[in-house]
Amino acid sequence: MQRINLTTALGTSLVNTLFVLDEPSIGLHPRDMDRITQAMQRLKNAGNTLVVVEHDPAVMLAADRVLDFGPGPGAQGGRIVFDGTPDELRSADTLTGAYLGGRKSIGLGFSRLVAANTPRLILEGATEHNLKHVSVEFPLQRLVTVTGVSGSGKSTLIQDVLAPALLRHFGKATESPGAHDRLLGAEQLADVVFVDQSPIGKTARSNPVSYVGAWDAIRSCSPPRRSPGSAATRRPSSASTAVTGAARRAAARASSMSRCSS
Repeated sequence: MQRINLTTALGTSLVNTLFVLDEPSIGLHPRDMDRITQAMQRLKNAGNTLVVVEHDPAVMLAADRVLDFGPGPGAQGGRIVFDGTPDELRSADTLTGAYLGGRKSIGLGFSRLVAANTPRLILEGATEHNLKHVSVEFPLQRLVTVTGVSGSGKSTLIQDVLAPALLRHFGKATESPGAHDRLLGAEQLADVVFVDQSPIGKTARSNPVSYVGAWDAIRSCSPPRRSPGSAATRRPSSASTAVTGAARRAAARASSMSRCSS
């Protein structure tokens, strides 16, 4: 959504406006990230200000000023550990500076080769949306990455075809799989779990604790709360109060008449 808003802003003549962007690089191919960076530069050159929360090195290096927070996460964070230019950040004694300056790097880990006898999940003849009769072999017990520029068919293949086809194979509720010829090798799997970017709850207050049901166990340890409409807490209505008052007045008159007759 913020990319749409950014594109919309480019088509206007906004000036002297502050734009706040929260990680606009999420899910973008490097080619598309370069376009977003150029768009932000055009907004800046038009006389606007941009404040961007970002981890992508391309955005950090394109900035005029960088604020680096740390030195760690959570209780170890909350401080500005660097404030300066991207070139100065490269040599700064911060974790971000160490990676940006090349003094630290991300290890590739241990790679498992894909051999001829490696078991495979085979999806044949996918033609959903812009897929051109695509057939793919996914080696099992391996880390397989599907990449490409935005709109090239990655999500269609995995999200619209493969995942629903596997969910249906295991008898789980799902939408109809996208157009394809057949899926082979699913019997080699015990289950399928589809993890996407959907929010974990229906409200903004939802969090992992509420999602996994931890609050249910906590509530069970507390004494039950009376509902507003329970007998112990229900306040008498105006109608019942009027009836009670009338009964008291009638009883008082009866008592008075009894004394007079005696």
